[in-house]
Amino acid sequence: MITLHYLKQSCAHRIVWLLEALELDYELKIYDRDPQTALAPAELKAQHPLGKAPVLQDGDLILAEGTAIIQHLLDRYDDENRFTPAHKTDAYSNYVYWLAISASMFSANMFALLTKRGDFGDFAQYVAAQTPLYFNHVEQHLEGKKWVVGEQLTGADFAMSFPLQWGLNYLNKADYPNIVRYIEQIENHPAYLKANEKTKGNLDLSRF
Repeated sequence: MITLHYLKQSCAHRIVWLLEALELDYELKIYDRDPQTALAPAELKAQHPLGKAPVLQDGDLILAEGTAIIQHLLDRYDDENRFTPAHKTDAYSNYVYWLAISASMFSANMFALLTKRGDFGDFAQYVAAQTPLYFNHVEQHLEGKKWVVGEQLTGADFAMSFPLQWGLNYLNKADYPNIVRYIEQIENHPAYLKANEKTKGNLDLSRF
């Protein structure tokens, strides 16, 4: 039995999207953020030492970290390789690359969030440049492409969805038409719409 521990307005939303795309049976446990801190509640922190969402239980296995969960679900349940390029191909190497980029974008976006709340001194210019650096890279890469790796929807798209949705709040959307188109495509994907229904609400990151 698969159980996903889901924190509202978090990167756990992309895991629900993947679970729906894979058409898997799973239990969803939804947690509200702490009203004072906006962080995960104690009940969620009790599920894994890192105390962050998402947390996936698959039988006796317990996993945190979104990209690890994505890869686990694809390795174990995507028997027809619908969302994974063939191994030992350039497409697969690019797939792995964008999985890594998605994780790096979390740090860039966190920098952007923190600059709204404090002074980084001599590092301020470097910190402020990180989200635009990654977004410019993604924007150029998406030119002429449907999905990140090309025409095939892959785990990299599930991984990239949240950091792009989040980071776009710190930028001028008009500067990133390819990313805006890409996010709209994600948010209108049938399995993504099912994820919205399952979680009883859309992902709204405007306050972060």
